[in-house]
Order: sequence, then structure tokens, then C-alpha cells
Amino acid sequence: MTSFRNISGHKNAIAHLRRAILADRVSHAYLLCGDGGDDKLTLAQAFAQTLQCTTLERLLHAPALESDDAGLGARRPVRDLQDDREAISLDAVDACGKCRSCIQAADGNQPDLITWTHEKPKTFSVEDARRLVADVQIRPFSSLRKIYIVPDAHLMNVEAQNTLLKTLEEPPEYVVLLLLCDSADMMLETIRSRCVMISLESAARTMPEESLRLAMSILLNIHEWTMPEILGAVRELSGNKLMITEFLDLFTSWYRDVLYFKATGDADGILHEEYVQEIRRASAHSSYEGIQNILDALHTAGIRLKANVNFELTIELLLLSMKEN
Repeated sequence: MTSFRNISGHKNAIAHLRRAILADRVSHAYLLCGDGGDDKLTLAQAFAQTLQCTTLERLLHAPALESDDAGLGARRPVRDLQDDREAISLDAVDACGKCRSCIQAADGNQPDLITWTHEKPKTFSVEDARRLVADVQIRPFSSLRKIYIVPDAHLMNVEAQNTLLKTLEEPPEYVVLLLLCDSADMMLETIRSRCVMISLESAARTMPEESLRLAMSILLNIHEWTMPEILGAVRELSGNKLMITEFLDLFTSWYRDVLYFKATGDADGILHEEYVQEIRRASAHSSYEGIQNILDALHTAGIRLKANVNFELTIELLLLSMKEN
């Protein structure tokens, strides 16, 4: 196991996860997406260990705890303390590496921090998913939370994903699921919509500054563009075909931020925190239905491009959806 301080890169993702812990707004399910399997696993381990760190728990003024005499395993709060989290810096939100939970995590034997395995290396079967769902119902042994890291979640077939869906819809209060996948497009929309998606940059395929400028120009100006300007953007994206996955991932994370902000008004919960004012304006401009239409259009565009549908036509339809919704 590791800690946030030992991870190089992925600053936005780390800041997002730290803010969630600091604000006590940790979701029951996260979808960590990106090409680098080791990076996803390392980040998930750091997040899980930090969530279970008892030193951090005390620093965040968590309620005092007592053992569950009923033998259910989970501890329960016995009194509330004043929350003084505003004085805590974001960098302080990390695993200490010294408490009993951190030492257990480092040794791979923290009983409430589980890396889920499936029987066959290239397959995540419905039976594997059923075992996971059954295990989730068992309460934590010694921690407030029971955390599952699920590598290769993209290997789940449709039946396996649907088996997991019920747990995502009605999760036990103590569970946090960290699903690791190569691409969000490989997961069902019903799964994606019930998870907080964290997109990791690929170390080998970082978006160049010129491409990033093009992506942000599209996101910030698409509503005002005329058809000739849209077609100009299509041509520019056509010149960046090898980077189109990065463009689609960036667009998706942007509109998920817009949707999140529209629903919560929480600027601390967005990934693109440097564009909070732009996201605020976009959320005011768009309806929930419109944002969902764009997310659906992005998903459809990814499928069409993988099926070798005409690139320019696919991108043109996508940009028109982004303009109109």
C-alpha cells in the first residue's frame, strides 16, 4: 500500500479525492479510468489506505468510537465533536503510515481493505460478481468502512455488470467500491452513472498543450459557434485523430463536472477546479436532460469511432449535440 504523497502526477485526481475526504463526501463507488493499470491501482490503494487511517480519522475530528458489542464488527459513533476541518490543509489529508490500520494495509492484511480477485485472468464472470455482491453484505471487521479495490472491472460482461448494479443502487452504508477500468466506454451507462468517475492521464499519452487549447476552446465556445466554425473544429480534430480518446475523455470529465455542480453547487467536488467559474456558467446554461444528452452523445461517438464509422461525420454530430444541449 502507499500514500498520496508518494504518487507523482495525477494532481487533479488526488486533489479531488482529498477534498472528498476532507468534506466528508466520500462516494460509495468510484470508477478510476485510464490506460495505466499500475497508476490506477496505486491511486486506489492510496485512497483506500487514507480512508482507513485512524490517525487521519482523529485529525478530522471524527466521532469517538466504541466496539460493536453485538458482534457485527463495525464500530459506531458514541458522541459528536465539533467539526473544525476548515483549518486542515489539503496536503494533510493522507495516510500516516504508522497507525495500526496503515501498518496492516502495508502488510496486505487490513481486514476491511480488500483487493478483489477473479478466478480467470482474462475474464470477470457473473459468478465472480456474485461472490463480490455477497461479500459486500458482510459488515466491516474493525473499521468504519469496508473498501473494495476491483482491478480490471472492464472485463465484466454485461451480466456481471448488471449483477453488481443492485449493490451500486442500494449500497450498504459502510461500503466504498473502487472499480478500475481501462476506459469508461467499456462499462454500462447504468454503472457509470452511479459512480464518481476519476479519469487518469496516461503517462505515455499526455495531451500536448496545443491539443489542450483546442479542447478547451471547443468546450468554452461551442454554444456561440456558427456552422463554419464547428466544421473548422471538426477539421482540427481530424488532424488529432491519434489523440481523439483523450479529447473524448476530457469532454466527458468536463460535462460530468457540470452535471455534478448543477446537482450539488459544490465547487470543491469538481475535477476541473481551475475552471470553476466556467463550469458554474455552463451548469446554469444547461438542463439536466441536456447534459445527459451530451454525455450520451460522447459515449455514442466513442463506440462509433471504435467501429470505424466516418470520423468527420461522427465528430460533427457530437459537436452539434454539444452546441444544442
